[in-house]
Amino acid sequence: MLVVGAGPAGSAAAALLARRGCRVVMLDRARFPRPKPCGDYLNPGCAAVLDRIGARDVVAGAAVPVAGMRIVAPNGAQAATMFSTGSGYAVTRTALDHLLVANAAQAGASVIEDASVVRLDRDALRIRVTAERARGQSRSEQYLARVVIGADGLRSKVARMVGAGDPPRRGRFTIGGYVEGLAPVAGADRHSFGELHLAADRYCGAAYLPDGLANVTIALGQRALRAWRGSLEAHYWAALRAFPGLAGRVSRARLVGGLRTSGPLAFRRRSAVDPRVLLAGDAAAFIDPMTGQGVYLALRSGELAADAAVRALDRGGPTSRTLARYERARRRAFGDAFFLSRLLQAAAFRPALATHAVRRMAVRPDLGTRFIDAVGNAAPATSVFHPGFLTGLLGI
Repeated sequence: MLVVGAGPAGSAAAALLARRGCRVVMLDRARFPRPKPCGDYLNPGCAAVLDRIGARDVVAGAAVPVAGMRIVAPNGAQAATMFSTGSGYAVTRTALDHLLVANAAQAGASVIEDASVVRLDRDALRIRVTAERARGQSRSEQYLARVVIGADGLRSKVARMVGAGDPPRRGRFTIGGYVEGLAPVAGADRHSFGELHLAADRYCGAAYLPDGLANVTIALGQRALRAWRGSLEAHYWAALRAFPGLAGRVSRARLVGGLRTSGPLAFRRRSAVDPRVLLAGDAAAFIDPMTGQGVYLALRSGELAADAAVRALDRGGPTSRTLARYERARRRAFGDAFFLSRLLQAAAFRPALATHAVRRMAVRPDLGTRFIDAVGNAAPATSVFHPGFLTGLLGI
């Protein structure tokens, strides 16, 4: 079995496959630990998947627990929403990915770093993957597998090689960095909560990390980001000061390291399945990070890909029919989450509606908990589609 990409999706798949007795090779073009643009937040739904791949304790030990999210409306109204059970985690992707790669290796997977996939060839029985390695003198190596899991990220080479298409070029982008000296919310233990700040055309997330820094990331449109060229940092700080919930808290803050951009956000491939190839994580779909579900979807899709690959091999080898079940499993697992993400964005960028909803959650903490459980994968996404919840949130 061959896994391309050692992020959360690839490492989850490799660990599960190895624990089930498969011979697994996992390739990645990077050398770990390595930096990765991300919001550095894992929602409560991640805990169960981390437990199943054997990494929950080590990740929890490196993270700050997150009890809920503080949501701040465009006019400054805010609600502190609490998860009903469990907690999320704030941990850098540098640390998280390194821990997950080590977990996969400990489970028995062979991890090969500095290996960039350059070619993929198929015959009736196997896939031949050619990778270039860059340790000292560059050289090519070939790997044979009956199934390949492509988990190589947003700009997946595997997806492109099997004709799944490139990600879209339009959409929102994120720009963020690590901030030192962000003042706490008055009268609150900021480390108990993540933060989501809303505006008419953008939003900002903040996650407080174990080393005292905060990951502060803004998501905004491509046109607005282009207008920042030439003075990126100045525009970043001006944008932070424009959020009512951050305006008075960044006067003494400073960036540690540079700003990082990522995007475009939110897309789904036409298909995550090709003969003998399964796409997982951001290689298959990329959700807008407003809901904080990105790492969960990566971990869970890696788990589903591993399940599908084992099932296919147990039945004599991958076929279109057996691998198509992976596509259906993904739709069942993630369809509601993507639908909820679209609804949330439609509401969040309507300031009057967003402000009203936040005020309702402030006076009705049960509504806030129900909402944050749904977007935190601690409850089904459909739980907020119920008329009772919607009428309560809208105050009807």
